[in-house]
Amino acid sequence: LRVTLKNELRAEPFATASLNNKIRSFSTTNLHLHGLHISPEDPGDSMFVAVVPDGSYEYVYEIPADHMAGTAWYHPHFHGSTALQMAGGAAGLVIIEDPPGSLPPEIESLDEVNLLITHFNMPFLNHLTEQYESACQEAGGTAQECLDLMWGVGPDGRHDTSVLLVNGQQEPTIAMRADRWYRFRLVYHAVDTSLIMPSIQGCTVKLLAKDGIYLFEAPRDITEGFMSSGNRADWLVKCPPGTWEFRSHDRLGRRKRRLENTYVPKMIDHVEQLMATLVVTDQGDTGCELPTFAVKRPCYLVDLTNAEPKMDLEVGLENSLSINGEVFVDASTFVFEMPVGEVISMNLHGINLHPFHVHVNPLQIVSTPDDVYDGYFRQGDWQDTITLSESTATVRMQTDVFTGTQLIHCHNLAHEDLGMMVNTKVVGQEGARYTGARSIDPSCYLDDEPSGPPTIIQAGMVPGSCGGAKCCVSAGGPSCPPPP
Repeated sequence: LRVTLKNELRAEPFATASLNNKIRSFSTTNLHLHGLHISPEDPGDSMFVAVVPDGSYEYVYEIPADHMAGTAWYHPHFHGSTALQMAGGAAGLVIIEDPPGSLPPEIESLDEVNLLITHFNMPFLNHLTEQYESACQEAGGTAQECLDLMWGVGPDGRHDTSVLLVNGQQEPTIAMRADRWYRFRLVYHAVDTSLIMPSIQGCTVKLLAKDGIYLFEAPRDITEGFMSSGNRADWLVKCPPGTWEFRSHDRLGRRKRRLENTYVPKMIDHVEQLMATLVVTDQGDTGCELPTFAVKRPCYLVDLTNAEPKMDLEVGLENSLSINGEVFVDASTFVFEMPVGEVISMNLHGINLHPFHVHVNPLQIVSTPDDVYDGYFRQGDWQDTITLSESTATVRMQTDVFTGTQLIHCHNLAHEDLGMMVNTKVVGQEGARYTGARSIDPSCYLDDEPSGPPTIIQAGMVPGSCGGAKCCVSAGGPSCPPPP
């Protein structure tokens, strides 16, 4: 995949590139493919590329043949300006398509609804604007030179707006057909420390994948989601006729405990808002009953719950906006090294207040969460961005194939801009694989080996009836809210 990024932002009147761990360089940008298992080095997914105004850069992404299909996304990631730029909507979905035959036919042919959910938090952006202007003036710029041209002026500048947008719109309408299944691909795009708990009361919702990685046994019945900045979720949704609210809410039990003045663990604030309205009409369809299944997995995503790790690391996300007491220094400063082709275990601390994100290699939760949020979390689930209601969790990953810089950081991207990001280094022979993967899962596949058909755990019982279409699939698809 080749992508040419052209920077058409206006240049800063006063250059702030010399600042570090400050809100700075609002006109310098780059590109990150969040969730892809690809090389972190030039000309691939390097966070240290700097594309200045009127400049351009060609990224070359070598996506492995055995990359798991799923939902990823893209956004800028230049240290110091990530939050300012991403808050303006510089983000979108990246979908790795499923190989033919790798999913049950009832799932493979479903219509899809792609939803980028953005928390547009103007009070928070005002705070970042003030930090930028202050740092710029401390570096020698005048008040006029240091005016934030991105968020400090214009019709929205300094306003007190906090709203959830769906594909750039406030409370759009999505038209659907009753009693037919759809695949919803959700991305939560936020630059602050917030989370959403999406639900569609009145509809049937099942969880298919999290952070672009299929569950070991899918789909899973859920009543609500749990998504912090950077998380994705693939849902299967079926609704009866009517009008239904796609809403983010505070967990009812959590609110009840708060009202009763009982102990509630401190964690990230929930955003409570209507996100979209589903208008569902009866057109005579009868949706099928979906099977329960397991996809064949690439060997870098086998179950590591009982694997013996090569290294055990302690990783603390601290309220001083540091990781293990360290802050970002430069591209060549590393907090620890890890060997390629091995299993690495991390004991995470502070993840109730700071979403933890790792580049290149996703993480498997091997501890049992204290609060599984009605089944949304289970031991063994894979994610690349982790927030839980408890402060600690144990995760494992494979340092598969790719050597070089592997960033870890808080996915409150303002925290990342302010220094809550550190480099780790994967060392050894590029291309090395974990040799124990096939002893864990003999059916896992490598490189260009075919993924093969899924294993059906329980077959669906009711065939769909939609003019002969498998499991109610329409040629036109649902009415997704268009991009702005």
